[in-house]
Amino acid sequence: MRVCLLITFALIEAVSLFSSPRPALERPNVVILFLDDCGYGDFSHTGNPSIHTPNISQLVSEGLNFPQFYTASPACSASRYALLTGRNPARSGFNWVLGPEAEKHIHTKEITLAEGLKSAGYSTAMFGKWHLGNPNEANGFTSNALPLAHGFDYWIGSNVSNDYDPGANLIRSKAGGTSPAPGYEIIEKNYARNQELQGSLTARYTDEAISFIRNNRENPFFAYLAYGMPHLPVHASKEAIGKSKRGLYGDVIEEIDANVGRLRSLLDELELAENTLIVFTSDNGPWIRFQETAEHEMYGEARLNIGSALPFRDGKGSTWEGGVRVPGVFWWPGVIEPATVVREPACTFDVLPTVFAYAAVPVPTGRSLDGRDIRHYFNRALYSEKVDDFRFIYTGASRNEVYGVRRGPWKAHVRLYSQTKSDYGFQANREKPLLFQLEHDPSERFDRASERPDMIKTLMGEIDHFESHLSSEGTFWQERP
Repeated sequence: MRVCLLITFALIEAVSLFSSPRPALERPNVVILFLDDCGYGDFSHTGNPSIHTPNISQLVSEGLNFPQFYTASPACSASRYALLTGRNPARSGFNWVLGPEAEKHIHTKEITLAEGLKSAGYSTAMFGKWHLGNPNEANGFTSNALPLAHGFDYWIGSNVSNDYDPGANLIRSKAGGTSPAPGYEIIEKNYARNQELQGSLTARYTDEAISFIRNNRENPFFAYLAYGMPHLPVHASKEAIGKSKRGLYGDVIEEIDANVGRLRSLLDELELAENTLIVFTSDNGPWIRFQETAEHEMYGEARLNIGSALPFRDGKGSTWEGGVRVPGVFWWPGVIEPATVVREPACTFDVLPTVFAYAAVPVPTGRSLDGRDIRHYFNRALYSEKVDDFRFIYTGASRNEVYGVRRGPWKAHVRLYSQTKSDYGFQANREKPLLFQLEHDPSERFDRASERPDMIKTLMGEIDHFESHLSSEGTFWQERP
């Protein structure tokens, strides 16, 4: 009997040791939730009066919120490039949006979040919109245009935005697959007008991510969920339609919130919460180009199906603040103190160097990085080293050209662009930049250039330095010095 008890206790101890999570700071799991065309003002925690997002609010109350958070570009491909590489889109060598027939794609010499984490023993998977290249006739139907060539072990998602008709395909990686390139298969071709499929994708991507996390719970993992919503045309599942006071657009956001809750509950169930960093943000601001469109043959009453960038000016496509100011929420129980608010600005550039530091992955060499290690903001007791000053170069349409610069609270515009065709009564060029103090004037209403020539000189020096360095370094798509 005593022998049996000893064997039983030994087995219990062995199982306990096997199933116990590793220390929180030892190669933490990483989950990135990246929305598409979502406005800063579309959530309960940013003051929306009719869209209810309790699960995202829970991430905020239990984690860290950046009220001054930036995506790196006001357009799809460029912002995704920057998130995955920590580099300004001007360094990509391609335009800010890669259509289905574009020859270029994210270059294989770039080092992505997935590649770095995979080198450290992580399992890696992507669920959702890629939009960083397409196998096509122009590039010989190369597999280098898709996620598996850039560090992901598995992918299911769309190659481009959900409104390309034709061109938007639902694809997954598959050994032995042949379309649109070796290693892949097309699940649904040209799905832009398939409303039922579109409405199913938010839950489908989450289902896939949940399976991936369950299957990899004993090892470090990286899950990148790039939801295709709320990019026009917006669609929600049958279960979600009619639930929000904000109509269909609200249904879409609230369905995303519900799926954030599913992921959050899963981490609790698997006892992985204290081992997992969640990052929640968006690729750019809302597509206000359609803010007056009452009827569109694909988008419906588009004016009601786009979000809000308030209190910021403009939206998607523009380097006014509404195009690039997005929610920035980081959650990691036990490492990030609950209800932390960091009033300093940060950017999607900062994700890669910060995550690599936690995973003990060397920062990529042989290229410039534009992000910073911001662990000090997560926990000042654990990480006493201060964060470098925030410097941000705004790049935009359509070749990722320089449109402006921010340093501290000051922002200069050197050119203007809006898909609404309005410059809001302003003009800007290199000889006469606009200057705004964003913390006093987040809506960019009052030009201070005439009052602060010293700041104009400083900010123009930042642009000159960036462009000079960019010119000398080149891109991986060029002959590099």
